[in-house]
Amino acid sequence: MDGVISLIKPPGITSHDAIGICRRILKERRIGHSGTLDPLAYGVLPIFVGKATRAIEYTESIGKTYVAECKLGIETDTEDSTGNVLRTIDISKAPSWDVLEQAVKSFQGSIEQRPSKYSAIKINGQRAYDLARAGVEFTLPSRLIHIYGIELLAYAFPFFTIRVRCSAGTYVRALLRDICQRLGLCGMMTQLCRTEVGHCKIEKSVTISELEILGEQAVKQVDILFDHLPAVYINDINRTRLVQGKQVPIHTVKPHGIFCVSPDEIPLDTLVRAYDVNGFMSILRRLDTTLKVEKNIYI
Repeated sequence: MDGVISLIKPPGITSHDAIGICRRILKERRIGHSGTLDPLAYGVLPIFVGKATRAIEYTESIGKTYVAECKLGIETDTEDSTGNVLRTIDISKAPSWDVLEQAVKSFQGSIEQRPSKYSAIKINGQRAYDLARAGVEFTLPSRLIHIYGIELLAYAFPFFTIRVRCSAGTYVRALLRDICQRLGLCGMMTQLCRTEVGHCKIEKSVTISELEILGEQAVKQVDILFDHLPAVYINDINRTRLVQGKQVPIHTVKPHGIFCVSPDEIPLDTLVRAYDVNGFMSILRRLDTTLKVEKNIYI
């Protein structure tokens, strides 16, 4: 039982809680997840089972899509509805749809974002949220993120809802905070749903109740999270070389799949999916004229 489950984490539990539930259902200890969701949030949480846990580190950078709701006029220390209220403001004139939409769309592209203090970022080995809860004063540096697409979905003052496709490392509540500040207001996130992690989509994911019924039938090949990478087919001779820790000449492998490029056209230092007669095998890296093992998944 090796692969990935596209699980719909419900609100009210941590991502670690979800791991414990999956261990109980599947009776498998080797289980991990990619892309932590806060207890407030719900939606797609990729769960890795068995040997597929070796692939987790290569999925953290995959883009994600969220739908989030914000309430104008209230600021909390956590920047969401779980925190302590720091201030409220009386908004005498609600922003129009056009003004709000313009503020929302202004964040598309590459932007600098200052993460929330109540985040899992580590500072000298300690989580930022632990320091914040202990009353420690600190400032998190801004980081470059990319907003691939952002749109205003709904607006009924004081609530508005956005959908955002973003790079790894994006904090949606910080994004909402900045949108509100762009309007000269304050606000807090009230709901967050992650609808996509790469090609794991919420409409094709399973709830905990469905996982109870399906069991290991819900486990899919982990390469569904890597289909943005070029793929090659490895013959038995080259498979043996890779198992032995050797590199394989790139001209000895073949493209895998219908829309994949020729191996010679794969850019240098690019990660590559490798398949053999049994299916997905490992992640390779393109060197000058060879491919080397970056991470063996199923070997």
